[in-house]
Amino acid sequence: ELPFRTPKGHVVMNDQDPMAIWVDGGSASASEVLAGSLHDNCRAVVMGDVSFGKGLVQAVYGLKNGAGLVLTVAKYLTPSGTDIQGKGIVPDIKGDVPLSFLTLSSDTSKVDFQEVSEMLNMCKVPSPH
Repeated sequence: ELPFRTPKGHVVMNDQDPMAIWVDGGSASASEVLAGSLHDNCRAVVMGDVSFGKGLVQAVYGLKNGAGLVLTVAKYLTPSGTDIQGKGIVPDIKGDVPLSFLTLSSDTSKVDFQEVSEMLNMCKVPSPH
């Protein structure tokens, strides 16, 4: 199976298209930051299972004796201030992908995201804590 490729300059998605993002226990760190940001800004519906919960940023410092020191230097929070460390991103829609999301429109190059659109239309951007 060949990967999907778009022609150069072709816009795949604009800021008006509905979007869903999939997370599960294998989603960690940067993918959780992305999912949390898209969700908190009412840009995407999060689907799947609770993500891993890797919300700490660590740096490794070499010591003179050849050992290393791992030090936590920051913590990821979503734009609304939600701490994901040890908790993960909780999806809006849990479990397997609902069949309604996989229904193709009459143009078989597009997926019908009516349900995602409806959820995003009801979304309100939360205030930071």
